[in-house]
Amino acid sequence: MKTNNIIEVCGSITKKESLVSVNYNILKNTCVAEANLPYPGYYETVPELANPNSLFLFTTHYYSLEEVLRIAQNIDSCYMEDVSIARASLVFLHHKYSAIRVKYLTDYENIHLLQSCFLKEGVEFVKKVLISDTAVVRVNKCFVLEEIGDGIYIDKKEDRKGYIIIPKQIADRKFLDILMDIKNNADCKLFDAEMGAVIINSQVKEMVRIYSENLNVELLKCIKERFSLINL
Repeated sequence: MKTNNIIEVCGSITKKESLVSVNYNILKNTCVAEANLPYPGYYETVPELANPNSLFLFTTHYYSLEEVLRIAQNIDSCYMEDVSIARASLVFLHHKYSAIRVKYLTDYENIHLLQSCFLKEGVEFVKKVLISDTAVVRVNKCFVLEEIGDGIYIDKKEDRKGYIIIPKQIADRKFLDILMDIKNNADCKLFDAEMGAVIINSQVKEMVRIYSENLNVELLKCIKERFSLINL
C-alpha cells in the first residue's frame, strides 16, 4: 500500500553480527543470543546499551514471516509495546539455526515472560545452540519507508536509518570493497551499511541499508552516487 511517499513493504536485511549468549532471565532449556555490536561499520567500540539490543530466540524449526507476525499479533498485549518482531536465520561456521528476532524489548527481565507468551502460541524453542562469536544473520521483516528521492528512502519506524536502491545484488566481498572505497575516497563519511532487499510492486529491489547518527538526504545521495559510479 502506498500513501503519498510512504510505502509499507516487506523484505530482508543480511549482515554479519557479533553475538553473545544471554544466560539469565530466560526459560530453562531455551537459547537466546544478543547482537552486542549492532553497527560495526560505525562504532569503533561497543556502545553502552541500557536495554536489550536485537535478541534472537532460537526455535526448533523455521517459522515464516507470516507466522511470526501472526503470533506477534496474538500476543500484542504481552510485553510487546513498541517491540519489533521478525524472523531470522543465523549461519555460524558449521551450523544454521532459525530464530525469532526481538528488538526494542524494554528490559532484560522480560525475556522469559515474552518467551512464555510465545510458548502459549505453540512456538517451540531449541534446547541447545552452538553459538560462535559471529554469524551471518538474515532478518525478514516489514518496513515503513518514505521516498525522499529517486531510489532513496528513510525509515519511518527506526531512527537514523535510510535505504538506497541499487541495480543488482552484490557479492559479499565486492560489497565490502565498495564500502571501503567510499569511506576512504568520498565525502560521505561515518556510516554503517548492510545489504538487503524489498519487494515493491511485485518486484525484488536490491537495496543498501545505511545507518548514521547524522543521517540526512545529502549523505544518502552521496552514497547512492558513489554506487552508481561503480560497475556492479
